[in-house]
Amino acid sequence: MDFITSFFVGKDTTFIISQVIGFVAAALLLFSYQQRTHRRIVAMQFCSGLLFALQYFLLGAYEGMVGNIVGFSRSVAFCFRGKSKFVDSIACPIVFAVLAGIGGAVTYESPVSLLPMAAMIISSFVMWNPKTQELRALTIPTSLMWLIYNIICGSYSGTATEILCLLSIFIGLFRFRTKKNSK
Repeated sequence: MDFITSFFVGKDTTFIISQVIGFVAAALLLFSYQQRTHRRIVAMQFCSGLLFALQYFLLGAYEGMVGNIVGFSRSVAFCFRGKSKFVDSIACPIVFAVLAGIGGAVTYESPVSLLPMAAMIISSFVMWNPKTQELRALTIPTSLMWLIYNIICGSYSGTATEILCLLSIFIGLFRFRTKKNSK
């Protein structure tokens, strides 16, 4: 408990609120990889992306905010996978990849700005993939990009999220592979 108290000493209210929002977003993201269906994974990531966008806004990390807005919008669209010809076509992830690129260009401040942009471009194609095991495995590189970005921009909840997210992905990969092989 002393660690938590000392963590917040000297921090302003906006910073504290941003971290709390980030931890709620983290919980949603982590639980998403334990869902059985693509739709449920994407729906939970939709909510997580919205909250992370708010967190990055409060931290002044606008590249992360824009990346998460693109991710939030993408998750809304991808919930209609299998129900929309556009969402099922390769044009859909291309549109979101382009939006992520534009957002990254507009918010570019330094080479660090390229991390969320690249992660969102790649994940536009990864999240479009309906195969849940591939989705989990292919998320690893983008999670590593977000980990580095979060460390640099001071998002403690985002850093913890990506570490736990990687762990959750590996658990999900093992858990669902084991069940599939045992049948």
